[in-house]
Amino acid sequence: VGGKTGTAQHGENNSQTPYAWFTSFGKSDSNGKEVAVAVMVEQSDAARSEVSGNGLAAPVARAMMAAALKK
Repeated sequence: VGGKTGTAQHGENNSQTPYAWFTSFGKSDSNGKEVAVAVMVEQSDAARSEVSGNGLAAPVARAMMAAALKK
C-alpha cells in the first residue's frame, strides 16, 4: 500500500479553509485485486490549523480501501 497526503489552498489569497486530500493504491495479497482511491475533503468542521490530508482524508481512504480489497 502506498499513499500521499496533501492540502490545497482555497479562496482568494488562500483566505478560505484549505482542501485536504489523500491518494492511495494497494494490492490484495489474497486475491491480487488492485485498488486506487482518491479522497478530497472540501468542507469540514475542523479548525483551519487542523486541516490535513492525514487527519481528514486518509481515514476515509483507509475505510474505502479496506472495503474494496475485502470483496
